[in-house]
Amino acid sequence: MKIQRQSRKIPIGISQCAMGDPVRFNGGHKHSKVCTELLGQCFDYLPLCPEVAIGMGVPRKPIHLLVEHASAPVDAVRVVGVEDPDVDVTELLREYADSVVPQLAKIRGYIFMQNSPSCGLRGVRRYLDNGHGIDSEGVGVFARRLQQQFPHLPMEEVGRLNNSELRENFLTRVFAYDAWFRYVQLEAEEEVQSEPATSQTAEPGGATPAKPASQLARIIEFYTAYKYLLLAHHQDKTRALGRLLANAKSMAVDELAFEVRGRIMDILARPASRKDRTNALMHSAGHLREFLGKDEKAELSELIEEYRLGRKPLSAVLTLLRHFLPRSPHSFIHNQVLLAAEPAELGLCDFH
Repeated sequence: MKIQRQSRKIPIGISQCAMGDPVRFNGGHKHSKVCTELLGQCFDYLPLCPEVAIGMGVPRKPIHLLVEHASAPVDAVRVVGVEDPDVDVTELLREYADSVVPQLAKIRGYIFMQNSPSCGLRGVRRYLDNGHGIDSEGVGVFARRLQQQFPHLPMEEVGRLNNSELRENFLTRVFAYDAWFRYVQLEAEEEVQSEPATSQTAEPGGATPAKPASQLARIIEFYTAYKYLLLAHHQDKTRALGRLLANAKSMAVDELAFEVRGRIMDILARPASRKDRTNALMHSAGHLREFLGKDEKAELSELIEEYRLGRKPLSAVLTLLRHFLPRSPHSFIHNQVLLAAEPAELGLCDFH
């Protein structure tokens, strides 16, 4: 399975104010040039503002997260008016989130506005009914509902995407999530829909057309293609996933697909470390060594070591590995997503 990056823009949900639309409570916006000018090169945005959608208007009175006590769990919050706590929009926001689930079924990531009682993904300020702030452990009610509806969907906050490493990690997760639906989930559904009720019709000459790979085979192929990229993010969890797939036939395929997708997204959510990346690069180089001369092996080993020490960029190692790649006849190494163009090489990480 050779996984290619989507040639068309990937559909992504986003807080509408980040697009520059004046929908905030004060009639302003929070336009993000990183989102619109940089990530907009590969993302096709679906902008939503839940507060406007439930009829709060622009401008509107501010709202915040209210809890009964300091140890309240993340879901035990109300979204109420700052000036008038009798204005409670908690259920309206949750109901709106539920109502847009069909509309969001095709998105492959979501970018939320930070610090918002509706859209904040982390660190939202929580208050007691006396108006005192107690902590920054809250999650916006709309964002939280979408987390529950789409547990594996890559999500990030607008502000955090100003950091190039976090931006690269979000892109990596979005590309993987999109690829899963293109190579595993959607294609499996298409096979079921297109499969005839009777046996397959023979092609001219009497040959029976090859049956598409089963969803189980696609799941295994997907993991195999992502194996070294996953190792670069978390070695132990990647090996645990490999052991799960070794016993894949003991699980229902739908249950397995959900579990594998969740584990892959969990692994990729951890930013790749230089140490783990070096390990994955050395594994990749190991598949090529028998096809390299003595000086070429030394050059590759030295470059990987220079990367490990922080003296050379990852792109330099990947370029050399790709240069040697055609010499190997083995599909395993040719199919590794680790060796494909990374977000930084696509010009999606540096913004000026």
